[in-house]
Amino acid sequence: MTSVAAKWSGMFSIHESEDGAQSFERLDPTGYLPPFTDGLANRAAMAAGIRAAWRSDGGTLTLEGHGAEDCAPYDVLVNGLRTHRLPAIGAHRYVLELTELAPNSLVQLWLPHFGDLTISQATLDGESVTSVGEEGPRWITYGSSITHCQQADGPTQAWPALVANGNGWRLSNLGLAGECQLDPIAADTIAQTPADIISLCVGINSYNAAVFSERSYGPALQGFINTVRRAHPAVPLVVITPVLSLPREDKVNAVGWTLADYRQATADVVTHLQAQGDSWLHLVDGATVLTAQEAAERMPDTLHPDTEGYALMAQRLSPKLAAFLP
Repeated sequence: MTSVAAKWSGMFSIHESEDGAQSFERLDPTGYLPPFTDGLANRAAMAAGIRAAWRSDGGTLTLEGHGAEDCAPYDVLVNGLRTHRLPAIGAHRYVLELTELAPNSLVQLWLPHFGDLTISQATLDGESVTSVGEEGPRWITYGSSITHCQQADGPTQAWPALVANGNGWRLSNLGLAGECQLDPIAADTIAQTPADIISLCVGINSYNAAVFSERSYGPALQGFINTVRRAHPAVPLVVITPVLSLPREDKVNAVGWTLADYRQATADVVTHLQAQGDSWLHLVDGATVLTAQEAAERMPDTLHPDTEGYALMAQRLSPKLAAFLP
């Protein structure tokens, strides 16, 4: 009998406490600026997109951890199909007998995509178990809660997970609910992380928090893109403007801009950089990802898609993003 511990993918770093419990960082922890980035640090410590994989003919998956009261569940997949969805709220321990698996089956464990979480044990025990390293193009996606996908029923139903699993891509999800504000730490993290394709879905958090005005938003986005581009000079970089949010399209925020203004400004920055010669920079109009009717039906709070809405986003964005890979 062999016991193989999880080999995690999709994070920047792992912190192990004195008692052996693991927590995760999706951003470079040396780049925070307390207290200004405390909320950002909280979101980046959530395990969106983080997963482990094994090859096995069958065995016992043991999972122990502690999750916050708002923690999303775990997903367990066997050969790409979800077999278990496990609550992660509070202290918990699961022992799953994975029997009658086909030889050399792929077993994946996806951590909760939202909520504070620590992992004390994640092992697969069996006669024929090996840890699996991922293959395929490396994709970094940065964005707001609409990339973090708190409203998805489980981690594998977030639209980035659906796109990555459908395309065979290695995902780094930098969705940061409420905290997609073009912070230097996010650009620096992307710059340090190997990538074959990068996407940025920006603008909605800046509108909601009125962080940037007509004077400051464009240069802030330009600087963010420039930092990423210097580190990844020949990697497709896809900028996605905000998806529709019907009540916000024409409603001015505290700095006098509508969501439509942020969408147009985002497109203008990309067009300017393309004109300067960046042939690896691409634009996707977020207003075309969901129709107005779909936005009305699939956004219960008028801002965040539900699980079916995220599935529609994945369906629309997957071929668009894949088309930009060389």
